Amino acid sequence: MVISSQKIDRGEDDAGGGRRRRSQVQFSPDQIEASENAKAFPWHARTRPESFDPIQLRTFQPPAGKLLDWWNTRSNLFCCFFPIMRCIGGESLIQAAGDDDVVEEWKRQLEATKYDKKCPDSMKGLWWLKYNHAHEELVTIFSDANFLGTFNEEGTDGYGDWQRPLSTNWSRDYTCFGLILSVANKKEDSSVDGQMNMKDGICTTFNSAGKGVQVVYKVNNNEWWKVHYNGNPGEKGEQEINFMYKWLKVLDKDGNKTEHWDEWKKWVDEPLPHENCGSTWFPCWACCLSNTELTDNMVRPNRRQVVRFKY
Repeated sequence: MVISSQKIDRGEDDAGGGRRRRSQVQFSPDQIEASENAKAFPWHARTRPESFDPIQLRTFQPPAGKLLDWWNTRSNLFCCFFPIMRCIGGESLIQAAGDDDVVEEWKRQLEATKYDKKCPDSMKGLWWLKYNHAHEELVTIFSDANFLGTFNEEGTDGYGDWQRPLSTNWSRDYTCFGLILSVANKKEDSSVDGQMNMKDGICTTFNSAGKGVQVVYKVNNNEWWKVHYNGNPGEKGEQEINFMYKWLKVLDKDGNKTEHWDEWKKWVDEPLPHENCGSTWFPCWACCLSNTELTDNMVRPNRRQVVRFKY
């Protein structure tokens, strides 16, 4: 099927309220095709959960057990290899929330995409992946994403594809786990891919289990919830949630701190909620913790992060 470029009519409220004005936007064949493919996804098979519940804090079990402290975001296990891994990965080592220089560097990264119309202004900024127990913390999720579809500049309408490279402006904790993630995603072609429904404020991220098991719901301009299900729409377990965490904007598109910055800084600066006399220098210090306590520790950011800045 050949798709030609099209103009799409959009009705918009005028400043006086009530009346509608029509506008026409020209889209390419590729944009139209991506939009039609995204429209075919069953967006309304589920709805955003009524309340936020990070279920993984109660159900997660470390794959290799808890004898060795590999899972903790502040783990020093194999620290003698950290400089070598940093060298291989080509990352900068930063203080996560400790000084103004870090904020200024992130602000510089955001400035580079400030006037890029591919991403709506309301979605630009630096986001904290709160309650994600992978050792990943701060990401310019949408600012550095690639969009292909029939989206409007306000981010309130349109469908299509989106892709976010994993290689740059994506911070990981300064741990063996975090450094492995960073090195593994150094290639420019490594990315998160998905589809976007800006009209309803929903997007998906694809993985090996399918195109509909990971869904992200917009709560407001500064908060989205990422929800993992046991099945794709139409499959067994399509409504069963096994993982949930927040995307919280901590810096806006201009690099200004949002209402979530203080909480981010608090979580970075405060000690782990569950410690003992061996934490975190002794590799087996956490063997007496429950899985719930272990996972609660695992979502607390490291004061030191590694990141490859893009600009």
